[in-house]
Amino acid sequence: MIVVSVGAGIQLAASADRSILVWAAARDVTAGTVLRSDDVRPARVRLFDSAPRYLDVAASPVGRIVTRRLAEGELVPLAAVRMVPPAAVVNIPVQPANAPAVARGQSVDVWATSKDCPPERVLAAAPVQDVRTEDGALSAGSGTLQVVVRVGAVETERVLAALSREATIRLVVLEGDLPHPGPATTACVGRDRAADR
Repeated sequence: MIVVSVGAGIQLAASADRSILVWAAARDVTAGTVLRSDDVRPARVRLFDSAPRYLDVAASPVGRIVTRRLAEGELVPLAAVRMVPPAAVVNIPVQPANAPAVARGQSVDVWATSKDCPPERVLAAAPVQDVRTEDGALSAGSGTLQVVVRVGAVETERVLAALSREATIRLVVLEGDLPHPGPATTACVGRDRAADR
């Protein structure tokens, strides 16, 4: 009986120690964010049969792109990260008053307004990769902010066209899982290109 009790105790202890280290999100990040080291943290958990579905700490997710929104504390599934596809990295200058509490990992709509054009959305649900002041420091204080986004070629053209008109740029921060905002509006951008021909 003593031998059976000791054996059962050893088996129970072994079962209790079947925890593994996987990656968890250290902050909320939106789909399209390229992960940095401060976006994730190790988490010791017991996953049993579901363990292969999550990213073990032996494989770093840093430099991979998130395919869906991850909430702070959520374990990082293998299916939610992939290699970074080709894209353009664009710095969008914006006044702090026109970028309310914008931060890395958020999703934003980018709107442009100029004297001859009504407000138009030039980017929809763009993932913010970084926010810098003009001197490169990470801050949301006074001075122009440089909001860094990764976008495709068409989106890059729209942003550059808006900036070339010296438009006032405003950001709308999207919180939570909002419905898709629809396509960007490009009436003035298209008109400007036609006028240049």
